[in-house]
Amino acid sequence: MIFRFFPALALLAALALSFPACADEQRLSEGLLTIVHDASDAPLARETIDILKEALAEYTTRLPAGGDPITVYLCRTMQEFKSRAGAYGQARVGGVAKADKGVIIAKTPALLPPSAQFRGIIRHELIHVLLARNTEAAYVPRWFDEGVAMVLSKEMRWESSFEVARMYVQRRLIPYIELNFAFAPIGDESTFGGAYAQALSMTRWLKNRMGEDRFWQLVQSLRTMPFEDAIRVHANLTPAGLDAGWRASLWKVALVASLVSGFSAFQLMAVLAVVAYVYKWRRGQRILQQWEEEEEGEEPPAPWCESTEDDPYFWEEEDDDDQK
Repeated sequence: MIFRFFPALALLAALALSFPACADEQRLSEGLLTIVHDASDAPLARETIDILKEALAEYTTRLPAGGDPITVYLCRTMQEFKSRAGAYGQARVGGVAKADKGVIIAKTPALLPPSAQFRGIIRHELIHVLLARNTEAAYVPRWFDEGVAMVLSKEMRWESSFEVARMYVQRRLIPYIELNFAFAPIGDESTFGGAYAQALSMTRWLKNRMGEDRFWQLVQSLRTMPFEDAIRVHANLTPAGLDAGWRASLWKVALVASLVSGFSAFQLMAVLAVVAYVYKWRRGQRILQQWEEEEEGEEPPAPWCESTEDDPYFWEEEDDDDQK
């Protein structure tokens, strides 16, 4: 007869084990913001509120928060993080946003890898929430959503450049039509990381090409039109043109990264071969232009007088912050 009670006893035991994880749960609220945290993380909850308030003040002109609440769950254990984050509850993931619900799930600093920055993670996930409130989700490619979040949160600058340089030299760049799928929660970790690096690099290239105001006109237009139409209207580009233009710019990044990071001799020679090709192509274009001028009866300018105003040094990559 006692065996009939075993299932009930097992259920009660499981419930009893789950209570301590929530027994010390507390909430800190201010305006739209609520931080759900363990009692021992009260100072961190206060810091999180301050990070969010500062970020909202910075982004509000471009991405208004609206009136709906934003809730952040601070997770002290992987078990808690996995239970709240679902498929993205992985060791290499520091935070997850359920953007349509205004929910952010983040690991506490003690649970993060040494290289991860809690502040950047909170800002990154907040941007996902704000993008969801100011665009139509179906119109925003996953790579662009991640790219904008990384640009605004100022994450992975040098790390991303080196990763993209490696991908470029090793011919591991992700084709544009496959890029959105590279963010799937289950898959190769190197692809997962490379997808983020590529998304940031592509977004920065597009933002630098368009300029601050036009870039944000593009972002805001994603409330009413798909990305493919938005870049045609605001940037005079197709997705293929965007991808080609970005890839054509990567030889500069790869060359600098190879010199700084100590690529192998083979990889460095591969980059130098690309540089040589670009040099020969540009030199050929100048020669063709001189021939055309000679046919029109105009004396070609001396090569040593050639203007370099439109040809900046390749290592002078413009930073996003310089345009603000």
